[in-house]
Amino acid sequence: MTISRNEVWQVDAPSYDRTWEEIEALLDEAITEMKMQHARYMLRKETGPRMDKYRALMKYNRAKAIVDTLKWTIGTRTQASPLDEELLGVKY
Repeated sequence: MTISRNEVWQVDAPSYDRTWEEIEALLDEAITEMKMQHARYMLRKETGPRMDKYRALMKYNRAKAIVDTLKWTIGTRTQASPLDEELLGVKY
């Protein structure tokens, strides 16, 4: 079965069928992951191999971006737009 050009856009269309419970569960999971990766980074910063330290830092930044995006999407009043965040002290 082939998909026509017009149907391709419909396949990726948002479904908007997530519940608040699913969104909040994902946020909780992302916060847990962010904290865990930050702890790993701090531990490896002191004692671990250099590549493991950078890997933990990248995973922390990924989880932080997810947390910031979900908080912004949900409408947390104090959450700035994730696109306005600084990355390693450099604002783009």
